[in-house]
Amino acid sequence: MGNVKAFATFQQVGEEIYRTNTYLQFGSSRKSLGAVVMLNPGSSQLKGEARKKLSMNGSHTDETTIDETMRQLIQFMENTHSKLNGRLHIYNLFYVKKTNNKEAIALFEHLKNTGKYPTIFPPCLLELQQHPWILIGWGVEKKKSWVHFEREKARWLELINDSGVPYFGVLSKENEFYHPSPNNSDKALRLQQLVAVYNKKIKLNTLLKKN
Repeated sequence: MGNVKAFATFQQVGEEIYRTNTYLQFGSSRKSLGAVVMLNPGSSQLKGEARKKLSMNGSHTDETTIDETMRQLIQFMENTHSKLNGRLHIYNLFYVKKTNNKEAIALFEHLKNTGKYPTIFPPCLLELQQHPWILIGWGVEKKKSWVHFEREKARWLELINDSGVPYFGVLSKENEFYHPSPNNSDKALRLQQLVAVYNKKIKLNTLLKKN
Protein backbone atom coordinates (compact mmCIF):
# COMPACT_ATOMS: atom_id res chain seq x y z
CA MET A 1 0.00 0.00 0.00
CA GLY A 2 3.03 2.26 0.03
CA ASN A 3 2.37 3.92 -3.35
CA VAL A 4 -1.31 4.74 -2.66
CA LYS A 5 -2.60 8.10 -1.47
CA ALA A 6 -6.11 9.38 -0.74
CA PHE A 7 -7.41 12.83 -1.68
CA ALA A 8 -10.71 14.58 -0.96
CA THR A 9 -12.50 17.88 -0.50
CA PHE A 10 -13.77 18.66 3.00
CA GLN A 11 -16.45 21.26 3.76
CA GLN A 12 -17.82 22.47 7.07
CA VAL A 13 -21.51 23.37 6.95
CA GLY A 14 -22.93 24.35 10.32
CA GLU A 15 -21.80 21.73 12.82
CA GLU A 16 -21.25 18.99 10.25
CA ILE A 17 -18.27 18.01 8.10
CA TYR A 18 -18.85 16.83 4.52
CA ARG A 19 -16.34 14.98 2.35
CA THR A 20 -16.67 14.99 -1.44
CA ASN A 21 -14.49 14.45 -4.55
CA THR A 22 -12.70 11.50 -2.95
CA TYR A 23 -10.33 9.19 -4.79
CA LEU A 24 -7.49 6.77 -4.16
CA GLN A 25 -4.42 7.57 -6.25
CA PHE A 26 -2.32 4.63 -7.45
CA GLY A 27 0.87 5.82 -9.16
CA SER A 28 0.67 9.07 -11.13
CA SER A 29 -1.98 8.57 -13.85
CA ARG A 30 -5.31 10.45 -13.79
CA LYS A 31 -7.03 7.59 -15.63
CA SER A 32 -10.02 6.04 -13.85
CA LEU A 33 -9.46 2.47 -12.68
CA GLY A 34 -13.05 2.19 -11.49
CA ALA A 35 -15.54 3.73 -9.07
CA VAL A 36 -17.25 2.80 -5.82
CA VAL A 37 -20.62 4.04 -4.54
CA MET A 38 -20.97 3.64 -0.77
CA LEU A 39 -23.15 5.00 2.02
CA ASN A 40 -21.29 8.04 3.39
CA PRO A 41 -17.75 9.15 4.31
CA GLY A 42 -16.26 7.54 7.40
CA SER A 43 -13.18 8.26 9.49
CA SER A 44 -10.73 9.53 6.85
CA GLN A 45 -9.32 12.92 7.96
CA LEU A 46 -7.26 15.77 6.59
CA LYS A 47 -3.64 15.73 7.68
CA GLY A 48 -1.78 18.24 9.88
CA GLU A 49 -1.92 21.83 8.63
CA ALA A 50 -4.73 20.97 6.22
CA ARG A 51 -7.12 20.64 9.19
CA LYS A 52 -6.37 24.24 10.19
CA LYS A 53 -7.08 25.40 6.63
CA LEU A 54 -10.48 23.71 6.75
CA SER A 55 -11.30 25.49 10.01
CA MET A 56 -10.14 28.83 8.60
CA ASN A 57 -11.72 28.63 5.14
CA GLY A 58 -14.68 26.30 5.60
CA SER A 59 -13.49 24.17 2.67
CA HIS A 60 -10.22 22.51 1.75
CA THR A 61 -8.97 19.89 -0.74
CA ASP A 62 -5.89 17.89 0.17
CA GLU A 63 -4.41 14.48 0.96
CA THR A 64 -6.30 12.57 3.65
CA THR A 65 -5.62 9.68 5.96
CA ILE A 66 -6.51 6.20 4.68
CA ASP A 67 -9.29 4.66 6.77
CA GLU A 68 -10.30 0.99 7.15
CA THR A 69 -12.74 1.03 4.24
CA MET A 70 -10.12 2.55 1.97
CA ARG A 71 -7.64 -0.12 3.07
CA GLN A 72 -10.16 -2.79 2.12
CA LEU A 73 -10.64 -1.16 -1.28
CA ILE A 74 -6.89 -1.03 -1.82
CA GLN A 75 -6.64 -4.75 -1.06
CA PHE A 76 -9.48 -5.38 -3.48
CA MET A 77 -7.69 -3.46 -6.23
CA GLU A 78 -4.41 -5.27 -5.55
CA ASN A 79 -6.21 -8.63 -5.78
CA THR A 80 -7.97 -7.83 -9.07
CA HIS A 81 -5.40 -5.83 -11.05
CA SER A 82 -1.89 -6.83 -12.12
CA LYS A 83 -0.86 -3.20 -12.68
CA LEU A 84 -2.23 -0.20 -10.81
CA ASN A 85 -1.66 3.29 -12.18
CA GLY A 86 -4.67 5.57 -11.93
CA ARG A 87 -7.53 6.56 -9.65
CA LEU A 88 -10.28 4.69 -7.85
CA HIS A 89 -13.10 7.21 -7.40
CA ILE A 90 -15.30 7.07 -4.30
CA TYR A 91 -18.88 8.34 -4.40
CA ASN A 92 -21.46 8.27 -1.63
CA LEU A 93 -25.25 8.32 -1.33
CA PHE A 94 -24.75 11.29 0.97
CA TYR A 95 -21.63 13.14 2.08
CA VAL A 96 -21.91 14.03 5.76
CA LYS A 97 -19.18 12.28 7.78
CA LYS A 98 -20.29 9.68 10.34
CA THR A 99 -18.75 6.30 11.12
CA ASN A 100 -21.85 4.40 12.38
CA ASN A 101 -24.11 3.42 9.46
CA LYS A 102 -27.49 3.71 11.18
CA GLU A 103 -26.53 6.95 12.92
CA ALA A 104 -25.30 8.32 9.60
CA ILE A 105 -28.61 7.59 7.85
CA ALA A 106 -30.59 9.06 10.75
CA LEU A 107 -28.46 12.22 10.59
CA PHE A 108 -28.94 12.46 6.82
CA GLU A 109 -32.71 12.11 7.20
CA HIS A 110 -32.72 14.81 9.90
CA LEU A 111 -30.65 17.21 7.78
CA LYS A 112 -32.90 16.67 4.75
CA ASN A 113 -36.10 17.07 6.77
CA THR A 114 -34.89 20.29 8.35
CA GLY A 115 -33.50 21.73 5.11
CA LYS A 116 -29.95 21.81 6.46
CA TYR A 117 -28.41 19.35 3.99
CA PRO A 118 -26.39 21.33 1.41
CA THR A 119 -27.00 21.00 -2.32
CA ILE A 120 -24.55 18.37 -3.60
CA PHE A 121 -25.16 17.19 -7.15
CA PRO A 122 -24.47 13.59 -8.23
CA PRO A 123 -22.02 13.07 -11.09
CA CYS A 124 -23.30 13.59 -14.62
CA LEU A 125 -23.60 10.69 -17.07
CA LEU A 126 -20.45 11.76 -18.92
CA GLU A 127 -18.42 11.58 -15.71
CA LEU A 128 -19.78 8.15 -14.80
CA GLN A 129 -19.04 6.86 -18.28
CA GLN A 130 -15.33 7.55 -17.77
CA HIS A 131 -15.21 4.63 -15.32
CA PRO A 132 -14.66 1.06 -16.59
CA TRP A 133 -16.88 -0.36 -13.81
CA ILE A 134 -18.78 0.63 -10.68
CA LEU A 135 -18.81 -1.24 -7.36
CA ILE A 136 -21.99 -0.66 -5.34
CA GLY A 137 -21.65 -1.11 -1.58
CA TRP A 138 -23.97 1.18 0.35
CA GLY A 139 -25.14 -1.41 2.87
CA VAL A 140 -28.30 -3.39 3.60
CA GLU A 141 -29.95 -1.35 6.39
CA LYS A 142 -33.63 -0.55 5.82
CA LYS A 143 -36.36 1.37 7.68
CA LYS A 144 -39.69 2.68 6.45
CA SER A 145 -38.88 6.09 7.90
CA TRP A 146 -35.69 6.45 5.83
CA VAL A 147 -37.44 8.10 2.90
CA HIS A 148 -34.57 10.29 1.61
CA PHE A 149 -32.11 7.41 1.90
CA GLU A 150 -34.27 5.19 -0.32
CA ARG A 151 -34.68 8.02 -2.82
CA GLU A 152 -30.93 8.41 -3.10
CA LYS A 153 -30.47 4.69 -3.73
CA ALA A 154 -33.13 4.74 -6.44
CA ARG A 155 -31.61 7.84 -8.05
CA TRP A 156 -28.15 6.29 -8.12
CA LEU A 157 -29.39 2.99 -9.56
CA GLU A 158 -31.19 4.88 -12.33
CA LEU A 159 -28.07 6.95 -13.02
CA ILE A 160 -25.83 3.87 -13.15
CA ASN A 161 -28.23 2.01 -15.44
CA ASP A 162 -28.50 5.04 -17.74
CA SER A 163 -24.69 5.28 -17.93
CA GLY A 164 -24.35 1.76 -19.34
CA VAL A 165 -21.28 1.18 -17.18
CA PRO A 166 -21.07 -2.41 -15.85
CA TYR A 167 -21.63 -2.62 -12.12
CA PHE A 168 -21.40 -5.26 -9.41
CA GLY A 169 -21.52 -5.84 -5.68
CA VAL A 170 -22.13 -8.52 -3.07
CA LEU A 171 -25.89 -8.95 -2.80
CA SER A 172 -27.97 -9.98 0.21
CA LYS A 173 -31.03 -12.27 -0.06
CA GLU A 174 -33.13 -9.09 -0.32
CA ASN A 175 -30.99 -7.87 -3.26
CA GLU A 176 -29.35 -5.11 -1.24
CA PHE A 177 -25.66 -4.39 -1.73
CA TYR A 178 -23.41 -5.23 1.23
CA HIS A 179 -20.82 -2.69 2.30
CA PRO A 180 -17.31 -3.69 1.08
CA SER A 181 -15.78 -3.36 4.55
CA PRO A 182 -17.97 -4.71 7.40
CA ASN A 183 -17.19 -3.58 10.94
CA ASN A 184 -16.39 -7.06 12.20
CA SER A 185 -14.22 -10.08 11.51
CA ASP A 186 -15.88 -10.72 8.13
CA LYS A 187 -13.56 -8.33 6.25
CA ALA A 188 -11.49 -11.17 4.75
CA LEU A 189 -14.62 -13.05 3.65
CA ARG A 190 -16.13 -9.93 2.10
CA LEU A 191 -12.88 -9.27 0.24
CA GLN A 192 -13.01 -12.79 -1.21
CA GLN A 193 -16.64 -12.25 -2.23
CA LEU A 194 -15.85 -8.95 -3.93
CA VAL A 195 -12.92 -10.42 -5.85
CA ALA A 196 -15.06 -13.40 -6.95
CA VAL A 197 -17.97 -11.28 -8.21
CA TYR A 198 -15.56 -8.86 -9.94
CA ASN A 199 -13.85 -11.74 -11.73
CA LYS A 200 -17.20 -13.19 -12.79
CA LYS A 201 -19.07 -10.04 -13.84
CA ILE A 202 -16.33 -7.62 -14.93
CA LYS A 203 -13.07 -9.41 -15.72
CA LEU A 204 -14.65 -12.35 -17.56
CA ASN A 205 -16.90 -10.10 -19.65
CA THR A 206 -13.91 -7.93 -20.57
CA LEU A 207 -11.99 -10.99 -21.75
CA LEU A 208 -14.97 -12.26 -23.77
CA LYS A 209 -15.35 -8.89 -25.50
CA LYS A 210 -11.67 -8.91 -26.48
CA ASN A 211 -12.05 -12.35 -28.03
